[in-house]
Amino acid sequence: MNTFSQFGLSKQLLASLADAGFETPTEIQTKSIGVVLEGSDLVATAQTGSGKTAAYALPVIERLQTSNGKTRALILVPTRELATQVSQQFKLLSKYLKLKTVAIYGGVNLERQRRDLHRGVDIIIATPGRLFDCMQRKWVNLSQVQINVMDEADRMLDMGFMPQVRRIVSNLPTQCQTLMFSATIDKRVQQIASEFLEKPVTVKSDIAQIEPAAIEQSIVRVHEFDKDALLLKLLGEINSSMLVFAGMRRKVKWITDRLREAGIKADEIHSEIRQNKREQALARFKSGATQVLVATDVAARGLDIPSISHVINYDVPLSPEDYVHRIGRTGRAGRSGIAITFVSNEQRHLVRAIEAKVGKQLDPDAPRPKNNAKPPSRRFRSRRRRA
Repeated sequence: MNTFSQFGLSKQLLASLADAGFETPTEIQTKSIGVVLEGSDLVATAQTGSGKTAAYALPVIERLQTSNGKTRALILVPTRELATQVSQQFKLLSKYLKLKTVAIYGGVNLERQRRDLHRGVDIIIATPGRLFDCMQRKWVNLSQVQINVMDEADRMLDMGFMPQVRRIVSNLPTQCQTLMFSATIDKRVQQIASEFLEKPVTVKSDIAQIEPAAIEQSIVRVHEFDKDALLLKLLGEINSSMLVFAGMRRKVKWITDRLREAGIKADEIHSEIRQNKREQALARFKSGATQVLVATDVAARGLDIPSISHVINYDVPLSPEDYVHRIGRTGRAGRSGIAITFVSNEQRHLVRAIEAKVGKQLDPDAPRPKNNAKPPSRRFRSRRRRA
């Protein structure tokens, strides 16, 4: 399919797509939209930047059509940023159908969210923790939900949200259609799918989102104590937006302080920053008021900032999946992008797993184990992990 009209979408929805600049469906959209419109449960594998939000938003909006003030679609997401992004896309695509959408997440005023829910909404986009809180306060009625979407299911598992998710799902109608989107489908995600979905259709985006051709990836070996100087040197050479990832909140603050001391306009976002402050920092970064945004992995998913030219991994992420989502913040919408990873001696062992994930050798000078080399003993591995 090469046009959205071939899905049989309503004129109002096609008009919204045209206004938003959507021209042709992506692979995951082509494979998912028809399945959802038919009413089947769905398990979809799609990486960041593949257009997965529209892959479920479009059929959900088409199925609901008009507002009746009762919650008929529930979208569960792992982070506040993703809740905001998904809510914005639903509002953009449903503007001619007048569907009421609300985003429910922590870090903002509960009373405002209570008022939004009390007015009646058709679509709720929520993080599991805050939604469960609202359910306990009896502010939410999920008895009319027709479609439940679990976006970034692997991330919700990683963040420990499954107890709340199970309680939420137990309040949904038994005939509710369930859609699960995940960047990876491992045994844990498969188990959750078998628990929540009924004979799901499985689709996968085969586009090489793991290593987009538009993203130039490289690593720089550097002593841990020289990373600040290297970052400042790069900033002196780059006159464009830059997203810097660090592994811990305290390191994010450290980097941000060092950049500001050097006269560079920088902001930070992580889980201890209040939501309104995070939104203000994102707005400044999007507008170009700040050049650098320093973040933990809370920002790796759910940020839609097309203008990011560089992603700097100040720390090597602990998992290859997090690396993929970090670098996926650049090279979006057909633009080129550059991802640079600082690798200290203490973090070199993490690079090999990332290379296996992206299918590319990033550190050609790194020593490679011989085929007959024995793995380190369990005792040695446990010592290294404690260090």
